[in-house]
Amino acid sequence: MPTTGGCYSEPNRKKVGGDVQPKVSVIVPIYNLEPYLDRCLSSLVAQDYQALELILVDDCSTDGSRDVIARYAARDARIHALYQPVNGGVSAARNAALAVATGTYVGFADGDDWLAPHAVAALVAALEAGPYDLVTSPFYLDDGKKSQLAPRHLQDRPLTRKQFINGMLAPAGQVRGYLWNKIFRRSVIEAAHLRFDESLALMEDELFCVEYAVQTDRFFYRGKPGYHHVIRADSATRTYGLVGSLPQQLTVLHRINQTLRAAKGQAPAQQQD
Repeated sequence: MPTTGGCYSEPNRKKVGGDVQPKVSVIVPIYNLEPYLDRCLSSLVAQDYQALELILVDDCSTDGSRDVIARYAARDARIHALYQPVNGGVSAARNAALAVATGTYVGFADGDDWLAPHAVAALVAALEAGPYDLVTSPFYLDDGKKSQLAPRHLQDRPLTRKQFINGMLAPAGQVRGYLWNKIFRRSVIEAAHLRFDESLALMEDELFCVEYAVQTDRFFYRGKPGYHHVIRADSATRTYGLVGSLPQQLTVLHRINQTLRAAKGQAPAQQQD
Protein backbone atom coordinates (compact mmCIF):
# COMPACT_ATOMS: atom_id res chain seq x y z
CA MET A 1 0.00 0.00 0.00
CA PRO A 2 1.22 3.55 -0.65
CA THR A 3 2.14 5.72 2.29
CA THR A 4 0.26 8.97 2.68
CA GLY A 5 1.20 12.44 3.82
CA GLY A 6 -2.28 13.58 4.78
CA CYS A 7 -5.69 12.63 6.17
CA TYR A 8 -8.97 12.39 4.30
CA SER A 9 -11.66 13.07 6.87
CA GLU A 10 -12.71 16.56 5.74
CA PRO A 11 -16.25 17.05 4.33
CA ASN A 12 -17.04 17.07 0.60
CA ARG A 13 -17.90 20.76 0.66
CA LYS A 14 -15.89 23.61 2.07
CA LYS A 15 -17.07 27.05 3.14
CA VAL A 16 -15.09 29.73 1.29
CA GLY A 17 -16.12 33.24 2.27
CA GLY A 18 -19.92 33.20 2.17
CA ASP A 19 -20.12 30.28 -0.25
CA VAL A 20 -19.96 26.53 0.23
CA GLN A 21 -17.92 24.96 -2.55
CA PRO A 22 -17.91 21.26 -3.52
CA LYS A 23 -14.50 19.78 -3.00
CA VAL A 24 -12.50 18.80 -6.08
CA SER A 25 -9.85 16.09 -5.86
CA VAL A 26 -7.12 16.83 -8.40
CA ILE A 27 -4.91 13.77 -9.04
CA VAL A 28 -1.35 14.28 -10.23
CA PRO A 29 0.83 11.22 -11.03
CA ILE A 30 4.52 12.06 -10.88
CA TYR A 31 7.59 10.21 -12.08
CA ASN A 32 10.92 11.99 -12.55
CA LEU A 33 9.40 15.38 -13.33
CA GLU A 34 11.57 17.60 -11.15
CA PRO A 35 12.27 20.23 -13.87
CA TYR A 36 8.54 20.77 -14.43
CA LEU A 37 6.98 20.28 -11.01
CA ASP A 38 7.37 23.79 -9.60
CA ARG A 39 5.37 25.31 -12.44
CA CYS A 40 2.68 22.61 -12.24
CA LEU A 41 2.23 22.70 -8.47
CA SER A 42 2.44 26.48 -8.29
CA SER A 43 -0.40 26.70 -10.80
CA LEU A 44 -2.52 24.27 -8.76
CA VAL A 45 -2.12 26.00 -5.40
CA ALA A 46 -2.79 29.35 -7.11
CA GLN A 47 -6.22 28.28 -8.43
CA ASP A 48 -8.93 30.79 -7.63
CA TYR A 49 -11.08 27.80 -6.68
CA GLN A 50 -10.14 27.06 -3.08
CA ALA A 51 -11.93 23.81 -2.16
CA LEU A 52 -9.24 21.55 -3.53
CA GLU A 53 -7.75 18.25 -2.46
CA LEU A 54 -4.47 17.94 -4.36
CA ILE A 55 -3.34 14.31 -4.39
CA LEU A 56 0.26 14.07 -5.57
CA VAL A 57 1.42 10.51 -6.27
CA ASP A 58 5.16 9.95 -6.54
CA ASP A 59 5.76 6.75 -8.51
CA CYS A 60 9.22 6.01 -7.05
CA SER A 61 10.97 8.90 -8.77
CA THR A 62 14.76 8.72 -8.89
CA ASP A 63 15.29 12.48 -9.27
CA GLY A 64 14.33 15.25 -6.84
CA SER A 65 10.57 15.05 -7.48
CA ARG A 66 9.86 13.67 -4.02
CA ASP A 67 11.61 16.63 -2.40
CA VAL A 68 9.57 19.09 -4.46
CA ILE A 69 6.36 17.30 -3.45
CA ALA A 70 7.35 17.39 0.22
CA ARG A 71 8.15 21.09 0.03
CA TYR A 72 4.73 21.96 -1.37
CA ALA A 73 2.92 19.60 1.03
CA ALA A 74 4.57 21.37 3.96
CA ARG A 75 3.23 24.71 2.73
CA ASP A 76 -0.35 23.83 1.82
CA ALA A 77 -2.66 21.63 3.90
CA ARG A 78 -4.75 20.84 0.81
CA ILE A 79 -1.88 18.77 -0.59
CA HIS A 80 -1.76 15.07 0.22
CA ALA A 81 1.38 13.23 -0.84
CA LEU A 82 1.30 9.55 -1.72
CA TYR A 83 4.54 7.63 -2.21
CA GLN A 84 4.24 4.41 -4.17
CA PRO A 85 6.31 1.50 -2.76
CA VAL A 86 7.30 0.37 -6.27
CA ASN A 87 7.26 1.99 -9.70
CA GLY A 88 3.90 0.76 -11.00
CA GLY A 89 3.18 3.19 -13.82
CA VAL A 90 0.73 6.03 -14.30
CA SER A 91 -2.41 3.87 -14.04
CA ALA A 92 -1.36 2.41 -10.68
CA ALA A 93 -0.53 5.90 -9.44
CA ARG A 94 -3.94 7.24 -10.43
CA ASN A 95 -5.68 4.23 -8.88
CA ALA A 96 -3.84 4.81 -5.60
CA ALA A 97 -5.15 8.38 -5.60
CA LEU A 98 -8.72 7.36 -6.45
CA ALA A 99 -8.66 4.95 -3.51
CA VAL A 100 -8.24 7.85 -1.07
CA ALA A 101 -9.93 10.73 -2.90
CA THR A 102 -12.81 12.38 -1.02
CA GLY A 103 -13.88 15.16 -3.39
CA THR A 104 -17.34 15.49 -4.84
CA TYR A 105 -15.62 15.93 -8.19
CA VAL A 106 -12.39 14.53 -9.60
CA GLY A 107 -9.94 16.20 -11.98
CA PHE A 108 -6.55 15.16 -13.28
CA ALA A 109 -3.33 16.93 -14.18
CA ASP A 110 0.00 15.74 -15.48
CA GLY A 111 3.01 16.84 -13.45
CA ASP A 112 4.72 18.48 -16.42
CA ASP A 113 1.67 20.56 -17.42
CA TRP A 114 0.18 23.67 -15.83
CA LEU A 115 -3.17 25.41 -15.38
CA ALA A 116 -4.43 28.97 -15.68
CA PRO A 117 -5.84 30.30 -12.37
CA HIS A 118 -9.47 29.98 -13.53
CA ALA A 119 -9.21 26.43 -14.94
CA VAL A 120 -10.82 24.45 -12.10
CA ALA A 121 -13.43 27.08 -11.25
CA ALA A 122 -14.67 27.23 -14.86
CA LEU A 123 -15.16 23.46 -15.05
CA VAL A 124 -16.92 23.24 -11.69
CA ALA A 125 -19.26 26.14 -12.53
CA ALA A 126 -20.27 24.46 -15.78
CA LEU A 127 -20.72 21.07 -14.12
CA GLU A 128 -23.02 22.43 -11.44
CA ALA A 129 -24.97 24.73 -13.75
CA GLY A 130 -26.30 21.84 -15.82
CA PRO A 131 -26.10 19.85 -13.76
CA TYR A 132 -23.82 17.62 -15.84
CA ASP A 133 -21.86 14.49 -15.06
CA LEU A 134 -18.82 15.43 -17.13
CA VAL A 135 -17.51 18.72 -18.47
CA THR A 136 -14.72 18.96 -21.01
CA SER A 137 -12.93 22.02 -22.34
CA PRO A 138 -10.42 23.10 -24.99
CA PHE A 139 -6.74 23.29 -24.10
CA TYR A 140 -3.47 24.86 -25.12
CA LEU A 141 -0.56 22.91 -26.56
CA ASP A 142 2.76 24.23 -25.29
CA ASP A 143 4.99 23.03 -28.11
CA GLY A 144 7.04 26.12 -28.83
CA LYS A 145 4.73 27.18 -31.65
CA LYS A 146 2.28 30.04 -31.50
CA SER A 147 -1.21 28.70 -32.13
CA GLN A 148 -4.71 30.09 -31.76
CA LEU A 149 -7.89 28.17 -31.10
CA ALA A 150 -10.57 28.37 -33.78
CA PRO A 151 -13.75 30.27 -32.79
CA ARG A 152 -15.79 27.04 -32.95
CA HIS A 153 -13.67 25.65 -30.10
CA LEU A 154 -14.60 28.58 -27.85
CA GLN A 155 -18.37 28.08 -27.87
CA ASP A 156 -20.17 26.52 -24.90
CA ARG A 157 -22.55 23.71 -25.80
CA PRO A 158 -24.19 20.63 -24.27
CA LEU A 159 -23.16 17.31 -25.80
CA THR A 160 -25.04 14.09 -26.27
CA ARG A 161 -23.22 10.94 -25.27
CA LYS A 162 -22.67 10.15 -28.95
CA GLN A 163 -21.21 13.61 -29.62
CA PHE A 164 -18.92 13.37 -26.62
CA ILE A 165 -17.63 9.90 -27.51
CA ASN A 166 -17.15 10.84 -31.17
CA GLY A 167 -15.16 13.91 -30.11
CA MET A 168 -13.13 11.84 -27.68
CA LEU A 169 -12.23 9.18 -30.24
CA ALA A 170 -11.46 11.67 -33.03
CA PRO A 171 -7.79 11.91 -34.08
CA ALA A 172 -7.92 15.70 -33.71
CA GLY A 173 -9.99 18.32 -31.92
CA GLN A 174 -10.41 19.74 -28.43
CA VAL A 175 -12.31 16.95 -26.66
CA ARG A 176 -10.11 13.91 -27.22
CA GLY A 177 -9.55 11.08 -24.76
CA TYR A 178 -7.38 13.01 -22.32
CA LEU A 179 -8.16 13.19 -18.61
CA TRP A 180 -6.74 16.60 -17.87
CA ASN A 181 -9.26 18.70 -19.85
CA LYS A 182 -12.23 17.12 -18.09
CA ILE A 183 -13.89 16.99 -14.68
CA PHE A 184 -15.78 13.95 -13.38
CA ARG A 185 -18.23 13.10 -10.61
CA ARG A 186 -16.61 10.79 -8.10
CA SER A 187 -20.00 9.24 -7.32
CA VAL A 188 -20.19 7.93 -10.90
CA ILE A 189 -16.63 6.58 -10.73
CA GLU A 190 -17.31 4.75 -7.48
CA ALA A 191 -20.78 3.47 -8.37
CA ALA A 192 -19.37 1.86 -11.53
CA HIS A 193 -16.17 0.72 -9.76
CA LEU A 194 -14.07 2.44 -12.41
CA ARG A 195 -10.30 2.20 -12.23
CA PHE A 196 -7.43 2.44 -14.70
CA ASP A 197 -6.14 -0.73 -16.35
CA GLU A 198 -2.64 -1.09 -14.93
CA SER A 199 -1.57 -3.43 -17.75
CA LEU A 200 -1.80 -0.55 -20.23
CA ALA A 201 0.95 2.00 -20.82
CA LEU A 202 -0.89 3.86 -23.59
CA MET A 203 -4.48 5.06 -24.08
CA GLU A 204 -5.47 4.00 -20.57
CA ASP A 205 -7.01 7.46 -20.15
CA GLU A 206 -9.16 7.09 -23.28
CA LEU A 207 -10.47 3.72 -22.11
CA PHE A 208 -11.32 5.17 -18.69
CA CYS A 209 -13.20 8.07 -20.29
CA VAL A 210 -15.26 5.72 -22.46
CA GLU A 211 -16.07 3.49 -19.48
CA TYR A 212 -17.18 6.59 -17.58
CA ALA A 213 -19.19 7.98 -20.49
CA VAL A 214 -21.40 4.92 -20.87
CA GLN A 215 -22.48 5.29 -17.24
CA THR A 216 -24.28 8.57 -17.87
CA ASP A 217 -25.58 10.88 -20.57
CA ARG A 218 -25.11 14.45 -19.28
CA PHE A 219 -22.12 16.12 -20.95
CA PHE A 220 -21.06 19.71 -21.57
CA TYR A 221 -18.33 21.42 -23.58
CA ARG A 222 -17.07 24.54 -21.80
CA GLY A 223 -15.40 26.68 -24.46
CA LYS A 224 -12.91 28.34 -22.14
CA PRO A 225 -9.37 26.90 -22.28
CA GLY A 226 -7.40 26.84 -19.07
CA TYR A 227 -5.10 23.82 -19.30
CA HIS A 228 -1.62 23.97 -20.83
CA HIS A 229 -0.39 20.60 -22.09
CA VAL A 230 3.38 20.58 -22.51
CA ILE A 231 4.66 18.59 -25.50
CA ARG A 232 7.80 16.67 -24.57
CA ALA A 233 10.08 14.64 -26.83
CA ASP A 234 10.26 11.83 -24.23
CA SER A 235 6.51 11.36 -23.73
CA ALA A 236 5.19 7.79 -23.61
CA THR A 237 3.71 7.92 -27.12
CA ARG A 238 6.89 9.27 -28.64
CA THR A 239 9.03 6.80 -26.71
CA TYR A 240 7.11 3.80 -28.04
CA GLY A 241 6.92 5.18 -31.58
CA LEU A 242 4.19 4.45 -34.11
CA VAL A 243 5.12 0.81 -34.68
CA GLY A 244 5.87 0.04 -31.04
CA SER A 245 2.59 1.52 -29.82
CA LEU A 246 0.36 -0.11 -32.44
CA PRO A 247 -0.34 -3.44 -30.63
CA GLN A 248 -1.46 -1.68 -27.46
CA GLN A 249 -3.51 0.86 -29.40
CA LEU A 250 -5.34 -1.97 -31.16
CA THR A 251 -5.95 -3.70 -27.82
CA VAL A 252 -7.46 -0.55 -26.32
CA LEU A 253 -9.59 0.17 -29.38
CA HIS A 254 -10.96 -3.37 -29.17
CA ARG A 255 -11.79 -2.83 -25.47
CA ILE A 256 -13.46 0.48 -26.30
CA ASN A 257 -15.59 -1.11 -29.01
CA GLN A 258 -16.61 -3.89 -26.63
CA THR A 259 -17.60 -1.32 -24.00
CA LEU A 260 -19.66 0.70 -26.49
CA ARG A 261 -21.42 -2.35 -27.90
CA ALA A 262 -22.31 -3.59 -24.42
CA ALA A 263 -23.66 -0.15 -23.44
CA LYS A 264 -25.71 0.13 -26.61
CA GLY A 265 -27.32 -3.19 -25.93
CA GLN A 266 -28.24 -2.24 -22.35
CA ALA A 267 -29.26 1.43 -22.66
CA PRO A 268 -32.80 2.59 -23.44
CA ALA A 269 -33.13 3.74 -27.05
CA GLN A 270 -33.40 7.42 -26.11
CA GLN A 271 -30.03 7.28 -24.33
CA GLN A 272 -28.03 5.63 -27.08
CA ASP A 273 -27.31 8.92 -28.82
